[in-house]
Amino acid sequence: MLQKPYPYDPKKLEAEVTAVVKIKDIEELYALKEQVSVKWWETGLILILFASGFGFILTVSKLISISHPLVYWFSLFWVIAIILTLIGCIEFLIAKFRALRRLYEVHTRILAGIQNELNEIRKRLPPLPSPEEKKND
Repeated sequence: MLQKPYPYDPKKLEAEVTAVVKIKDIEELYALKEQVSVKWWETGLILILFASGFGFILTVSKLISISHPLVYWFSLFWVIAIILTLIGCIEFLIAKFRALRRLYEVHTRILAGIQNELNEIRKRLPPLPSPEEKKND
């Protein structure tokens, strides 16, 4: 695929480069939004994790001594609580934090670009009259 040459005029070149950067940012933004969104396979992953946790709970329940029923049920309760908490949190937190961190970087870059454009527009516009000058008119 042939790409047209960049213009020699600095303003046109800046506009072309800015447009290319904006397009890349928008593409990356949508890709990251897609990463963060809920996927169909996450439900299957939850079921597999739950089954693994359930198997671990059953294994622990057979390993704990039943000679003291209160200690047995107390220990089993806390093993169940820990396993369910781990299943519910660990897998999604790591993936979501990575995607959200990258999404933050993209948004920061976009906002910095918008701020730069706003500063350029402000430079081109005549200065606004101060409130004191408005009263004199």
